[in-house]
Amino acid sequence: MTAPVLEARDLRVAYGGHVALEIPHIALAPGELVGVVGANGAGKSTLVNALLGWSRGAPSVSGSVRLDGEEIGAMAPHQRVARGLTLVPEGGAVFMRLTVAENLAAARPPRSAGRRGHDEAEIYALFPRLRERLDHAASALSGGERQMLAIARALRLGPRALLLDEPSIGLAPRLVADVLRAVRGLVDENLSVLLVEQNVRAAIEVVDRLVLLERGRIIAQGPVAEMRDDPRILEAYLGEAAA
Repeated sequence: MTAPVLEARDLRVAYGGHVALEIPHIALAPGELVGVVGANGAGKSTLVNALLGWSRGAPSVSGSVRLDGEEIGAMAPHQRVARGLTLVPEGGAVFMRLTVAENLAAARPPRSAGRRGHDEAEIYALFPRLRERLDHAASALSGGERQMLAIARALRLGPRALLLDEPSIGLAPRLVADVLRAVRGLVDENLSVLLVEQNVRAAIEVVDRLVLLERGRIIAQGPVAEMRDDPRILEAYLGEAAA
């Protein structure tokens, strides 16, 4: 069995006496796209933030996080990024006053052996619209273009595993499809991606496996072909009655 690129065990996040997340095990295989879905407040963003070691508050976080077999759970977020774990947070992560070209130039490719960041030609092939907007400030871009730019910046860093937090929020349906199709293409080229997504209908069209979170716990998971027929997915997220 292929060793996972990213793996967490006994991952627990608590704010004071409130346990926000409790995950016994979650893993991401090489070239796999795993979708994490659930309602608002289910713990989806808490999960990806905990994997990166970042939080807006000061939670108590425990458990093991391993990247390519290396334990990174005690590392600071910037150290995890340097090792190849990259997060595109909800709303993207771009410098609003800089142009598209300047944003891409600011994301420096990795120096580590065995890792290579996407070059400009690869970025523009993936997101042709960015080439057309090179001299535009990020603040002048549409929501979809900013999301593309945020993902492009992450790819410049040569991630071993990419965490995407709600990339479809605020996007028109056509742009949602474009962004997720691009992500699927990256996975088909052997990038490992953990996708947090509230748009379950869009997610199930591209992911390999689906993980359903509720109140910070995994209540169901499996191959997307099986999970798409799960009554909890059908009724709560797809608006269909279970047979």
